[in-house]
Amino acid sequence: MASPTEGRHVPINPTREGWPYAIATTLLAVALWFGAWSIHKATYRDPTDPMFRAKGALPHTSTVKPATAAPAAAEH
Repeated sequence: MASPTEGRHVPINPTREGWPYAIATTLLAVALWFGAWSIHKATYRDPTDPMFRAKGALPHTSTVKPATAAPAAAEH
């Protein structure tokens, strides 16, 4: 079965084919990038920052000492 356009030139109208979707996709990507960047800027802490404290670390002003190891159990 032959195509109905076989042997004929069918011009493409590129003015509205997919441009709204391409623009929407680009705007969504830019919005997501901006959101990720703003969250990063608000929450990122450089590991070499002297004010940075690791999770679970004792504050510098704490007087609490870390627990010592339990004594070895006597053999029976």
